[in-house]
Amino acid sequence: MSLYTDPYSMSPLLPRQDVIGTKALLEKASTLSRLSYRQQCPAGVSGTLREALRPMNSYYTNKIEGQHTSPLLIESAMRKDFSLRPDEAQKQRAAVACMLAETWAEDHVGAPGELAQGGGFFQQDFICQLHHAMYRHLPIEDRTAHGTKADGSAWIELVEPGELRSHDVQVGQHIPPSKVALGDFLHVFWDSYRFELKGERAVIAILAAHHRLAWIHPFGDGNGRTVRLHTHAGLHALGLTQGIWSPMRGLARNHERYYQALAMADKPREGDRDGRGALSEKHLLEFIDFMLDVCLDQVEFMSKMLDVGQLEARIHKMLMAESVSAETPNLLKLNSMLPLKYLLQTGQVAKADFKGMLGGSSDRTQSRVIKDLTTLGIIQSDSLHAPFKLTFPIKLFRYLFPGLWVEAENLQGLE
Repeated sequence: MSLYTDPYSMSPLLPRQDVIGTKALLEKASTLSRLSYRQQCPAGVSGTLREALRPMNSYYTNKIEGQHTSPLLIESAMRKDFSLRPDEAQKQRAAVACMLAETWAEDHVGAPGELAQGGGFFQQDFICQLHHAMYRHLPIEDRTAHGTKADGSAWIELVEPGELRSHDVQVGQHIPPSKVALGDFLHVFWDSYRFELKGERAVIAILAAHHRLAWIHPFGDGNGRTVRLHTHAGLHALGLTQGIWSPMRGLARNHERYYQALAMADKPREGDRDGRGALSEKHLLEFIDFMLDVCLDQVEFMSKMLDVGQLEARIHKMLMAESVSAETPNLLKLNSMLPLKYLLQTGQVAKADFKGMLGGSSDRTQSRVIKDLTTLGIIQSDSLHAPFKLTFPIKLFRYLFPGLWVEAENLQGLE
């Protein structure tokens, strides 16, 4: 099979507006927007939850690639405590790199509500910056990629952060465009999506671009992670995720269907009723529909998780369960729930005020309770005089967000 050099080979990049399937997708995208904007997240939870979910997003995007590591090892890596086993340490570094890249992407993708003017979100420069944001944190030994060329021979390459691949490849049954034509394909990619900046059309464009960018396969390694980060960043820029949800978890939980939907959208046009491009419009519509279902599922799930009344009840259950631990025996001696409920609404509180909310007449008992809450990890302070903030460490997910990160719940002794 000859290598693709004509960008027409990846058409259509968007489904036609006048087909029934597109209208149905726009309605579903409208539902996604409406439910996302209606999500109620306590003010004190949003920033904390955003940072707490980064390790989980990293875990799931790497799991899709078959490079996942345990939540325990991710938590250790966040403290710069890496395994002595080279293979485990490499996966830990990949997890941390994905977290740092996600933070960078959210900070640079644009103001919530609209993609960057001029279609910068879809430009080659931004896509390469996403790849660079991830790979710049990895040492040389983690950036050595290998695979099979289109002619069946093997290749090995040092992947440079943000640089397009310098060889031709085959990915499963798919042979991506020739290395010499990547710039042309990425230009047409941008030109096809650059006017879809807000509303339901932007949602459709972001999800369609997910497949087409994967189809181009612009980098020597890290394409899947970069593509998923691009999608996450786009939904964030539209103000949909609000730091509360990400498609990463849903894609990992449905990874077989995800891979199947990607492969089906690779198929060529199937007759005169299947669009006007080189690839199947029908299967592109099906892929976008699958992605919308994944997003809707995550919005619905996180809405249940963030029900304030239920979250308060789960915190109380956590305090009761952990009060029998030898390390945190004082949790129930005073009214720990009152300042924690306050933190749910405000995000932080001065230490003196926090202590006062605990009640009791003994400063020593108050200090013991605060020490136990800090040991538990539900509160933290950045310095001696800084206020207390609410935190959601991985080890508490089994109490606070049951079913959200099942692999973390199954681990014991997360200290």
